[in-house]
Amino acid sequence: MQNRLLGIHMIVQNEEHHLARCLDSFKPMGSECFITDTGSTDRTPEIARHYGATVLHARWEDDFAHARNISLPLASTEWILCLDADEYVIQGLEELLDYLPKVHKSVSRLRITIENRIGEGAGERVIFQPVRLFRANQGYRYAGRIHEQLVRGGAKDDGKQEGALEISDSSTREEDGIAEHEPLAPLRLVHDGYLPSTIAQGHKPLRNLKLLQQELADRPGQPFHLYNVGVTYCQLGDIEQAAGAFTESFLHTPLHAPYRSTLVRDYAKVLLAMGRYDEAHGLLAVERQRYAGYADLHLIYGEILEQQGLEERAYKSYARATDCREGFNGADLKDNNKAEIRGIHQQAIEQTDKPGSDELREGKSSDDVHREPARLERHYVTDIGSDSYKAYTAMGRLAQKRGFLQESAHLYSLALGSEITYAPAWTGLADVLQQSGETDESITETLCARWKEHSKKEDPDLSGVTYDDGQAYVVYALASSGAYGQALDLLHGDARNTHIKHEEYLYWMLCDNRVSDALQFVQKQWSDEQRAGVNLQPEQRLDLALTFWANELSVSESFMAAAEPQEREGWRLLNGLLDTGKRVHAEDDRDGEIVHQTLQAATELSKNILIRAVQMGQLAFARNLYEKMAVINPEHDGNGVHSRWLAAVLYRQGYTMAAAELLIQCMSQGDLDAASLFYLGEAVYAKGHYDQALILFQQALEKDSEQRQARAGAAVCYMRQALGVIRHEQTRSPADKVLMAQQTVLETQLRTAEGIPWRTVFHAKERRNQLADQTHFIMHDREG
Repeated sequence: MQNRLLGIHMIVQNEEHHLARCLDSFKPMGSECFITDTGSTDRTPEIARHYGATVLHARWEDDFAHARNISLPLASTEWILCLDADEYVIQGLEELLDYLPKVHKSVSRLRITIENRIGEGAGERVIFQPVRLFRANQGYRYAGRIHEQLVRGGAKDDGKQEGALEISDSSTREEDGIAEHEPLAPLRLVHDGYLPSTIAQGHKPLRNLKLLQQELADRPGQPFHLYNVGVTYCQLGDIEQAAGAFTESFLHTPLHAPYRSTLVRDYAKVLLAMGRYDEAHGLLAVERQRYAGYADLHLIYGEILEQQGLEERAYKSYARATDCREGFNGADLKDNNKAEIRGIHQQAIEQTDKPGSDELREGKSSDDVHREPARLERHYVTDIGSDSYKAYTAMGRLAQKRGFLQESAHLYSLALGSEITYAPAWTGLADVLQQSGETDESITETLCARWKEHSKKEDPDLSGVTYDDGQAYVVYALASSGAYGQALDLLHGDARNTHIKHEEYLYWMLCDNRVSDALQFVQKQWSDEQRAGVNLQPEQRLDLALTFWANELSVSESFMAAAEPQEREGWRLLNGLLDTGKRVHAEDDRDGEIVHQTLQAATELSKNILIRAVQMGQLAFARNLYEKMAVINPEHDGNGVHSRWLAAVLYRQGYTMAAAELLIQCMSQGDLDAASLFYLGEAVYAKGHYDQALILFQQALEKDSEQRQARAGAAVCYMRQALGVIRHEQTRSPADKVLMAQQTVLETQLRTAEGIPWRTVFHAKERRNQLADQTHFIMHDREG
């Protein structure tokens, strides 16, 4: 029997891949269902009728509100729930049916919770709480071609709302301009229509942009539509255009607009992505005080402060994000009796402990920050985890950078306590344990214990996560830290059924130098098509070829035939080159132009192979390939370009000694470019030779005045030199207060400059490589 309490209303077009899932999730409700089809050419209407829905056919008129309004007068239920086909229930359906009869008659609109998935991983979800439930037959309609809003009042004959609307994305406005209280109903949906795979097709964003431009043509400068233009440009990957739209919207959006907080969030994100840190800082220094309970703003502000080198203040901002949790009193961060939480956190709270001090420090008075009234209830659009595990992970990263390793490990553990499936917290914990000097066996034991501890808890959110899934997080964390042997051993133990892709397993074996095991794995586990390189991604093809070559075997002719046409001859040349039983000559009876094209293809291909080999730690193989390419193509390294390129590859993977030796040889034979001079300067700086490092950074800036990393490095070296002079003078005048004050100021400035992310970041894997034996890549003069 169909219930008369709640009905479902939808508009659809070509949604055969989503509609059944949506309707299945509401099937237990037995609801009245109206589906307005705006011109589907697939099985959408048929699927809708199969679920007992009443299908209404309408022509699409580039107007979402018009389509939504078609079914509303037909409702025979007390409440209407408006849905999209790419949404489905995950929680609260039974509770909703029990809740609705108890809603006071004065309340006619209700919000629900929607998780908008923006990626496949944990934490890649945005939570928002729009009004989707409202009482039927009380004059409610939708207005607006796109991002349609629920309104109530008189309407024109064409069904469009009279008068200008102050449109919002999360609340409605009555005819008299006074919005009623909108309680949160216990219904939770997931929306996955804007996953990257869907966005990449470009259809929805382009359609939305067209409709928004039509709205702006009718109502020029309308800030809500300008904001959504910015969002659409973000989806299309054009952040320059997005920034322009957000700027214009921000200038004209009134303070009371319900969507304004989300505009500030997205605007700050775009400025951060564009490197406009000062603008982003200025924006959030004020706005995060206005929206003090908005965790996302504190998290983004922390990221901006990090980029500016203000690490103590960044940490404090991340900690403030965790204070935004409902019912949270900050006890797990502010208990100074805990030995784990005393390093960078203590430094941060010593900087300031007064609310709003960031603004006062920047010359703003408390009157300049117009905070929203405490009585105003806010329903922020938020990235899930901004007030918990994402903030904890950011704090853990900062503590690790500053050398507070015990504190860092504790913070990563707090992040996992909030979200056990958050991969960055797993990798961060493995990384800091390795930095702390723990053995791989000890790291494995700690990570496994962490998973077992959390898996014992009754967590409804983990109902679909199996033991093997949990072990997979441990395995990936171990591999990310360079503990490939432990990761592989774990897969052969209790976690042998863990869902690890064959390609990753092969890569880890090559990284652990188990080349014979890798060959057996390929022969046993990979299909004939895979072994032939058919439909493999570029990196997978490289791994397969390296597996054979590392075992002194040639790749098959079918493998080379499956390569891209422009690469085939290059593969053949390299395959022969690496066959120890063959002698390959670059010049043969073929046409000279063909030989040149083959050499060019082989050279480009060899670069990709060298990068992959260095990533795997297969330095002997990389050196062998490097030398053989130099023999068959002596001109491939004209002016040392290829050697400098290889040095950069080695350096970024942590083989700093091998890279430095190669760069020094290049320097003896000719000039280095700006990037090479920076790497060499950074290597010297790490040894504490600041004078020599300064010279190299200055030379890098002479080559490229826009080299931001070299500029920051030079500034740090100048400060260290000045600090050295002051300390030397203090030995002669230890009581000189001026010198003491100058030293304090300079040390603060140096800490800020060091905090700016100018140095190459080395994680556990690269730190291991710095300690490993490093093959010499120095090439001797071959003339004569």
